[in-house]
Amino acid sequence: MIITLNFYLKTLGGNLKYCIMKRKIKYISTCILLFVVTLTTSCLKKGLEDYPLFDSNEITLVNAEYRFNSTDIRNGQPVVAYQPLTVTQTVDQANSTINVQITVPAASGQFTAAEKAKVVQNKLWFYMNISTAASISPTGGTPTLGDPTDATKPLKYVVTAANGANRVWTINITSFTNN
Repeated sequence: MIITLNFYLKTLGGNLKYCIMKRKIKYISTCILLFVVTLTTSCLKKGLEDYPLFDSNEITLVNAEYRFNSTDIRNGQPVVAYQPLTVTQTVDQANSTINVQITVPAASGQFTAAEKAKVVQNKLWFYMNISTAASISPTGGTPTLGDPTDATKPLKYVVTAANGANRVWTINITSFTNN
């Protein structure tokens, strides 16, 4: 009788471990399944109406800056510093022309008097605000935005609206002052 009882307890103990392991596997499998289902489903419904394509292809703001190596060193290289320049602009929508006056601000901080003296009209960086969902690209030999630009000659950019309509804009630097 004792031998049978010991055998029964050993068998029950083995089955108990098996049952616990089986539950754990089932729980983990259920969690993984729920995770996969959540990732592969979408909240978007089919058949939603499309928004109209934007048709605006304008440059709304022109900005200029001067870039130079700062005194900060990271990974053995100087960090590029940016000095925003003062820009006043007049926009002629009918002729797609923007006349810009640029003034170099006073020296301060890392933008020293020596660095200020290096700012010239043929080595400036431009960035612009354009219409929503539009894209911009240079044309007529104008450098890409983000590259140093010679602003002694007119800058030309094609602004393409989301609906594909193109418009060529000309930016003229009418005045450059570095006193």
